[in-house]
Amino acid sequence: MIPIYTRYLTPGDYGLLELLDLTLNVMAMFAGLNMGSAVLRYYNYFDDPKEKLEVFTTSLIFTFILSILALGVLESLSIPISKLVSGDSGYFRYFQITFLCLAIQTIYLIPETYLLACKKSLIYSILSIGTFICGLGLNILFLVFMKMGVLGILFSMLITKALNGLVVSAITLRGVRYSFSWEKLRKIISFSLPLVPAAFGMFIIHFSDRFFIQKFCNLNDVGLYSLGYKFGMILSIVVSVPIFRIWNTQCFETAKSENGKKVISRIFTYFSAVIIFAGLGICMFVDETIHIMAASQYQGASKVVPLVVLSYVLYGITNFFTLGIMISNKTKYIAYIQLPVAGINILLNMYLISRYGVMGAAVSTVLSFSWLCMLTFLISQKLYPVPFEYGRISILFLLAVLILALSRLIEASLLMSLGIKSLLIIAFPLTLIIGRFFYEDEVTKGKALLRGIPSHLRAVRNVTKLPGPADK
Repeated sequence: MIPIYTRYLTPGDYGLLELLDLTLNVMAMFAGLNMGSAVLRYYNYFDDPKEKLEVFTTSLIFTFILSILALGVLESLSIPISKLVSGDSGYFRYFQITFLCLAIQTIYLIPETYLLACKKSLIYSILSIGTFICGLGLNILFLVFMKMGVLGILFSMLITKALNGLVVSAITLRGVRYSFSWEKLRKIISFSLPLVPAAFGMFIIHFSDRFFIQKFCNLNDVGLYSLGYKFGMILSIVVSVPIFRIWNTQCFETAKSENGKKVISRIFTYFSAVIIFAGLGICMFVDETIHIMAASQYQGASKVVPLVVLSYVLYGITNFFTLGIMISNKTKYIAYIQLPVAGINILLNMYLISRYGVMGAAVSTVLSFSWLCMLTFLISQKLYPVPFEYGRISILFLLAVLILALSRLIEASLLMSLGIKSLLIIAFPLTLIIGRFFYEDEVTKGKALLRGIPSHLRAVRNVTKLPGPADK
């Protein structure tokens, strides 16, 4: 949507949309209480199918009631909230639509998590793609053809979330026998509640720099930085989030196995290879991408992207390191880590942005995520030590830095630059293969997976149903 947003929204509209989105994110932390993580944890904690189902239904009932109450409170406060956030109470209708989207999103998060807990990743993927296509189409309809501006985007979001909620509920709630357990609710809340202040700390790390840029620079710099930051966040959206959606459903079972730590270590190496390779690709092609996609006044956004991408590589690695904290049920340590780092981030923003503008914000982001990664690693390793393959991870980082440095030396036309950089990006996996980075058993399994793709594609056609009452 970047090419459309930068052409059909004024800077003021884009700023208002950003504020509405930030408001939605803040409210979601408190309205949802991070119940999705708790559902995954305790669904895998119990072995009895009836108890697994009770975890789901207990969470769903509690979340539904909490969301309705939160919606009532927020709707009644929409005018003062609009005044506080945007500086104009006249936007309160926009905030009311946002709060309704929040309630729907919070409720359907539990059925979505249940799909992942049941390892129905194919159904989840189909729903995600369908939701994406629906939202994209409605955005274009309301913004481009109906000229509705920010209101059109909000209506698109509301319709998309409502449709997604109806479909995922129809799939997961079919034939389900509802049961509520106060004991399970107590365990779920004790697990998820410490994650709320931690999530708020992460919000500060992710987004507080926008407010400091507005204070020390100007709205034009805010727009440029926000666009560049979005390209960096692609790494999280496209790589980290999908991988952790699946890994979080499997990691607890893996940790129980006899050689669980060795498996976790090897999977971390694979994850690091994927996220570093993807980050390298974004950094190498961002100049050409912004040149093609965005309006001319946004071309300076690319200078912050490499630092933001590095930040999100570190963030993805940090999320993997939290495994030890999750397995030991010591989620309070996540808050102990993230809140102080959020404080450090605010101090760094004040100092660096006031002196170096948007580049100061990018440096502040890298330093904050570096601290977050280091502290999470140290504490997680004490709770659940894993023998990570430090040498192989170092090779991945050094190779990526070398290729990126070479790509920065290219000065050519657009097509020539794209061609040379394409050869350089291909050199990353080829160098690993030729340099015997992969172990023999990894190569063997990789070849087996490639040979099994045709049969897997045939099997995909038969999508199995979720466990019904008879299976319970």
